[in-house]
Amino acid sequence: MPSINQSSFSPRGLKVILPHGGLPEIISPYLLELIKKTGGPNGPIGKQFISQPHLESQHYQKGAKDPLIEDQYEVAPGLIYKYKGKLDQSGQVQQSGRVLWTITRFCAAYCRFCTRGREIGLPSNQSFSSGATIAKQPFLTNRQLNQVFRFLKEKKEINELIISGGDPLTTPKDYLTTIINGLVKLQQQGFLKIIRLGTRLPISNPLMIKNWHYQLLATISNLYLMVHINHPLELTKEALIVLNNFKRKSQATIMSQSVLLKGVNDSSQTLYQLFVKLTEEGIQPYYVFQNDPVYWAHHFTVPIKKTIKIWGQLRPQLSGTAATARLVIDTPFGHGKIPLPEGNAWQVDYRYFTDFHNKKHSLLQ
Repeated sequence: MPSINQSSFSPRGLKVILPHGGLPEIISPYLLELIKKTGGPNGPIGKQFISQPHLESQHYQKGAKDPLIEDQYEVAPGLIYKYKGKLDQSGQVQQSGRVLWTITRFCAAYCRFCTRGREIGLPSNQSFSSGATIAKQPFLTNRQLNQVFRFLKEKKEINELIISGGDPLTTPKDYLTTIINGLVKLQQQGFLKIIRLGTRLPISNPLMIKNWHYQLLATISNLYLMVHINHPLELTKEALIVLNNFKRKSQATIMSQSVLLKGVNDSSQTLYQLFVKLTEEGIQPYYVFQNDPVYWAHHFTVPIKKTIKIWGQLRPQLSGTAATARLVIDTPFGHGKIPLPEGNAWQVDYRYFTDFHNKKHSLLQ
């Protein structure tokens, strides 16, 4: 891999795109400097963003998988309704549903292990043969946005929406404003009690966050900002200023999501430092995901036995406020984020688990 310094390394863009397309190497000056300070390409930040084409392509097979089976549950442009609610015979909500809305396929920088790498980062003029709208176009049209708003208004059992992508906060101001205003209008009419927004922009390039982001998100009632944070070194002064501004100016509840990655954060010590720092900054550790089974990220996957061991070592070290994260498997080709039991506390048969639809899955790899 190249030596990482400002004078000799430049992001290679489409030259290192995945074999099927997607995930170009895009790295801002801010992120380049952070990589340089934290061990270069083989450091915990560099490994996440600098492409290793020989590793990313070695397990390539034609046709990129959709392990979370999102495409088959897309019910309106970009809107994935996988976890459905129910109405009783009188039309009252018996069980609330939640939807995921993918509004763009672009990010400020592309994580090399992205679960949606089959479509994320595709050039504007390129499409991918999947059912996802964002695989065909990078943004939604006004007509498509209105289709989504109508769908949400017709489904009163849906009380929660997650805005995702790509990274929603990288989208143009007018586009994101139209989306947020439409969702806020639905809230004012009694729909969507909870809105989450998933982003990595405060980590990958906090300098892109502007005052209008805080002001716009402040209009949302009961906003949860789900920030992807994998390593304590990502919590720079600049990142923490932005996250604190979202708390103060947008009144957002900030929660962290992390992916367990080989060579990045696969140690109890690293996760301990991360969770303690997050808690000290008023950010709630939320999820730690076992890496999803996509071909380009195979080299990042921590063997499940090691994952269980790390979690067993970690939990006794954390206070209750820092131990709020759940280690989960986002069930491949199934339903549900299944938490792993806290190792060492119980005798557990880890060989299998059942998902939300009572489908049996093998755990050991």
